[in-house]
Amino acid sequence: MTDKRLKIVKYINDPVYGGIGITQMELELIDTPVFQRLRGLRQLARVNLVFPGAEHSRYVHSLGVLHIMALMTEHLLRLDMLSEDDVVKMRVAALLHDIGHYPLSHLGESVYGYCKDNQNASNIVQFANQQEEKALYEMTSSHSKSAHHEHLGKYIVANNRQIKEILEKNDLDPIEIGEIFTGEFGSRNMVYTQLLHSSLDADRLDYLLRDSYQTGVKYGLVDLQYLIRLLMVEEEAEGRKVLVCNKKGQHVVEHFLMSRYFHYSQVIFHKTNTAFEGMIKCMYIKLVQSGAFLYRSLEDIHASVNSEDFLKFNDAFLEVSLKKHYDSTNDEVFKRLYEMYRDRIRPKVIFDAKDLYQESPSPEFSVLKWELKKNPDKITNIIGHNRWGYQIIPITIEKIHSSYGVTEKNADIEDLREAVKLYDPDSKEISYLAGDRLSVVSRLANYKSEFIRIYVLEEKGQANDYDRMHREIKALITS
Repeated sequence: MTDKRLKIVKYINDPVYGGIGITQMELELIDTPVFQRLRGLRQLARVNLVFPGAEHSRYVHSLGVLHIMALMTEHLLRLDMLSEDDVVKMRVAALLHDIGHYPLSHLGESVYGYCKDNQNASNIVQFANQQEEKALYEMTSSHSKSAHHEHLGKYIVANNRQIKEILEKNDLDPIEIGEIFTGEFGSRNMVYTQLLHSSLDADRLDYLLRDSYQTGVKYGLVDLQYLIRLLMVEEEAEGRKVLVCNKKGQHVVEHFLMSRYFHYSQVIFHKTNTAFEGMIKCMYIKLVQSGAFLYRSLEDIHASVNSEDFLKFNDAFLEVSLKKHYDSTNDEVFKRLYEMYRDRIRPKVIFDAKDLYQESPSPEFSVLKWELKKNPDKITNIIGHNRWGYQIIPITIEKIHSSYGVTEKNADIEDLREAVKLYDPDSKEISYLAGDRLSVVSRLANYKSEFIRIYVLEEKGQANDYDRMHREIKALITS
């Protein structure tokens, strides 16, 4: 390496990969308080309520993504497909890609997205008339991306004085680094985006391997070294360079995509975890909108990225804040939610539906989605109160349909950017993995898997006829 910014000065021990090499610039970034904040954010939020070993942090995940990015970019550098400057930028973007995460990670992100979308109704969950209280299902089902962690991360990288100073003294543009991990840089450099923001990127590889290791499941046993050796940078017909995989090893990529699918369906979206997440999300929203938490809005967070307060913005501070609010609030719904959370009593799942479809879901599944989104009062009438929640969870194998061509004009640009591309060294042709008719993924890429779960907050001292609720919901969608 001739670029001094790539000289390894330290190794950090990691249980998944062994030694992770760190450069002087990366060490300085890691040592900043704003990066150290990631030690206090669990990678998998409260999945540890189901898988007790899932205690690893966004901090160690960020180091892991740096390591995998180093393996990928050094391989491509040896093939003369990247420059040393490319390697420097991609390593730093990998290290900083999660610096904008909220307490409880994606759950916190959806909370601040919900609050941003409802910012003109700060008292939306607290009315004098208890019957007018905001229904829990409206909060649990919210999946707004208006406070996306990557964009908060880009703001932090560009505005935190310490991070910005370290990057600029090493001849790096903070805005460019942020746009690499948000994916915005893809229109200028597709390879950058694919390395860190695609179906087969350093981020997804680390969280699959690390989450599998920590939870004890075996879905993440991917041949990482072989997969990296498959990577190449080639030119499409239009002259644009793209990241591709050697077609001869596509089975390894297929294995990775299938592993990720099962990881999501069996770990991330485990029914106990999603039930607890819905309950926590309601408490979290109520806490933020009550003004009893550190920040009430995304704007408050932006204004604080150079303050000591921002360093407290982590899981432990949220836990303490929830307990303090429980001790002081008169909100009986919050109190009941907190007691269930404290005692690890999950909401009761009364209806669990799954569908796997190509063009559209089954009639029953479609009706259930419609009723939940458009006529939730019907479900409320069946249950007898509005303290219930639901989640609609889509999972796909690959981003695009098998009918897409490499230069498809009508497809979503971001989806095309993220989809896995293959290179045939014999024919010199580039194609999508999803378009290979002999690939398992090509068949499954046309399918979307969706889960719907409806769960009820159990009332103290009240016997609920859950079987009746299930039967009546079933009758509602089949009538």
